[in-house]
Amino acid sequence: MLIHEAQRICELHQIPTPKSGLATNAQEALHEAKGIGFPVVMKIVSPQIVHKSEVGGVILDIRDEKQLRVEYEKLVARVHSREHSARVLGVLVERMMPPSTELIVGGIRDKQFGPAVMFGTGGIFAEVYDDVAFRVAPIDAVDALNLVRGLRGSKILSGIRGKPPADLDSIVGVLINVSNLMTEHDTIEQLDLNPVIAYSDGLCAVDCRIIIRPQCRPDMCSCRAL
Repeated sequence: MLIHEAQRICELHQIPTPKSGLATNAQEALHEAKGIGFPVVMKIVSPQIVHKSEVGGVILDIRDEKQLRVEYEKLVARVHSREHSARVLGVLVERMMPPSTELIVGGIRDKQFGPAVMFGTGGIFAEVYDDVAFRVAPIDAVDALNLVRGLRGSKILSGIRGKPPADLDSIVGVLINVSNLMTEHDTIEQLDLNPVIAYSDGLCAVDCRIIIRPQCRPDMCSCRAL
């Protein structure tokens, strides 16, 4: 599933994502950026490219019209040179979110236990601690809170290294919403929100990926409901 489609599904399930728009040329990208407001991020959109950063398909912190026009052409050319067979559908232009505490939220479908929710510390803490925890879905507020408090690095949510305390209610809410998404739509194999940037007054899933089960067909399952 393409990133802008995954973002739309997240928004429908009350999972905040950055304001964004899909562009198929530099002029459309500029139009989207003006509507969003600089600075913005640009991300390549292609069904053949899952990990965009690995092929140079992401550009951060674009601050004006001139930089956007130049970087748009460089982005598309670079991806074409590295992934010759990839079909580029456009570029997603989205708001550049301010830095803060980074988290990882996800959903998986285990063969034995069914849908589960994953939560972990992100950014530099993810590399240092490899700190993630899982709960079988569905979960409620108590389960979500225990999931958060069960992390070794949960103290970062209280505000350290100059970062403000994270909005715990928003984190709990997103974990519950991910649980609901996984339990309501059995066509979803995996959901990755990474990073989720946590603020003192909310959060934002900066990048999201949804993988649909391979055997799912529109005439046999609930894909169309997504």
